[in-house]
Amino acid sequence: MLLALHGYTENDQTWREVLAPVEADRRCELLPGHGWKPCPPGLGPDALVRALAARLPEGGSDVLGYSMGGRIGLQLALDHPSLVRRLILISCHAGIRDLSQRAARRERDEHLAQMLEEDGIGPFVSWWQGNPALRPASPLSRADEESLRSIRLNHDPIGLAGALRSLGAGAFDDLWPRLSGLGMPTLLVAGAADPSYCTHMAEMAGLIPGSRFTVIPTAGHAVHREQQEQLGWNIASFLAGSGR
Repeated sequence: MLLALHGYTENDQTWREVLAPVEADRRCELLPGHGWKPCPPGLGPDALVRALAARLPEGGSDVLGYSMGGRIGLQLALDHPSLVRRLILISCHAGIRDLSQRAARRERDEHLAQMLEEDGIGPFVSWWQGNPALRPASPLSRADEESLRSIRLNHDPIGLAGALRSLGAGAFDDLWPRLSGLGMPTLLVAGAADPSYCTHMAEMAGLIPGSRFTVIPTAGHAVHREQQEQLGWNIASFLAGSGR
């Protein structure tokens, strides 16, 4: 089985076309605060990872995650290594090392959460889609832009606000010191036009024993949307040839 975890403001349909080349049963999890699923008060990465682990088969599962979903998948692999057979991380990092920077990120996410609660989903989505960190290497087609905007507008703003507070980058511990303990085959993927994440993931690859790092040309942060076929081929190839 392959457990696939989406990014912030996306949903459980994110991976449908990307994973078409993958010959495996898959479960695309809808993360808390997205779609119909609320984000319970007090939820955090530890509690979410325990809940995900409890639903994995005894023999384990392959795990794929993008951005926020990648951080969750990474912690799942670190906390429950016997349940993660192979790990695929896309456009994510292993946490914010500096405590003051982590606190600043929580403060930033709190401001965004308040924007969602006070102004509603429309103004937030307009701001989010203009975020320079998410700018594609090449403009998306109008149809793809409208499809993505529709997905984002269909979220509950209260749920997204809760997800920012509970599962934003500032809510995660610094996982960098634990990376050397990962023993499962691991693939890391970043877009060439996303230099900060190329740097993060190259460093992660150097710390995770036997891992493989792939840079996808002509792609920014959202590799799965900008280079869908190439990413799907890389995932399928990794799962077919990485062993256990």
